[in-house]
Amino acid sequence: MKNMMSLLNKKTVLIGLIGFLFITFVLASVFIDNSQSDFDLGTYNNTLYNSSVGSGAVQLNLSFNNGTYTSQIFSTGSNVSLNNLSWEYQRIQCPEGMAYINKLNGYCIDKYEAIALNSDGSWHEESDNQEWRATGTNSTATLLAAGGYAGSKAGYYPWVYISANDARTACSRAGKHLCTSEEWLAASNLKNTTTGQAQYFNLPTTLSASPYYCVVDSSTDCAGESPGSGNACKTGGCTDNEGCGNCVSLEGVYDMTGNVWEWTNETVGYTSPPSGTTSYWNGTAWTTSGAAGTATYGNDATYFSSGTVTGKAVLRGGDWSLGARAGPFCAYLGSGPAVTYYNVGFRCCSS
Repeated sequence: MKNMMSLLNKKTVLIGLIGFLFITFVLASVFIDNSQSDFDLGTYNNTLYNSSVGSGAVQLNLSFNNGTYTSQIFSTGSNVSLNNLSWEYQRIQCPEGMAYINKLNGYCIDKYEAIALNSDGSWHEESDNQEWRATGTNSTATLLAAGGYAGSKAGYYPWVYISANDARTACSRAGKHLCTSEEWLAASNLKNTTTGQAQYFNLPTTLSASPYYCVVDSSTDCAGESPGSGNACKTGGCTDNEGCGNCVSLEGVYDMTGNVWEWTNETVGYTSPPSGTTSYWNGTAWTTSGAAGTATYGNDATYFSSGTVTGKAVLRGGDWSLGARAGPFCAYLGSGPAVTYYNVGFRCCSS
């Protein structure tokens, strides 16, 4: 009897030890990924670990449209079933000619200022072998009546002589919408050629020079070749004198600074600031002094109508003649949405 009791006690101890080891093993096999080193044990594909987001997060590499992350797999060395945590993200797939902007919950914007396309998708040319299309209000009205719509391609003259109202129609026909002022600004950075990063502030005063070659001083860049009157150049930052420059955003959006003004899908009312109809924001107040505009905003100008007005459309970016006054923060608030002119174009966005 004594031997049997001893055997039972040993068996009980053994079972308890096995239970303890099992619980210890289970607890030890629980993985908690909460640091860069933990996540680096997994497998990344077009993704990265960003420690600055909350307590840390895996995010899509913005150079790609999709990506995956698979966490580390623990192996016991025996025949067991393992379940690993996998994560996959698919962002908006932008159509050809558009770029993805990872702001405002994500959207697509035309890489180039809009060009006029016929209903069959061909480029709309005027008569007499001119490489211009929709150069007047009558041409625009005729084109839209025939089912024409907005396109986004490099190497073409931008669609000008079009009102904000008709620009909405042209974008809608393309399955898009006229960009809002907020969408436009969110995409308007210039790619810093030294750091490779997006840059809105502290841009050089002379953006027409190397390395950007933005079309903001183009009295000779594209003289006599642009639609109607003026010196607008072809889409894609291409000039006659300098070739195709770097007036492009980090996401690959061209000519948001200069070339032609661009309509946005917004109207405003305001009382003109006391500093005049052409003003600069110096960070605290409006001023007419270029020096007081500060380098932060690049001396980008805002144009107002005199007095108190309502229903004025918002044009952005500036045109070929504005020099230092053009830029991401440049805006013209003096025209209604029905106005057309040879230096005013647009581009489209989509959700």
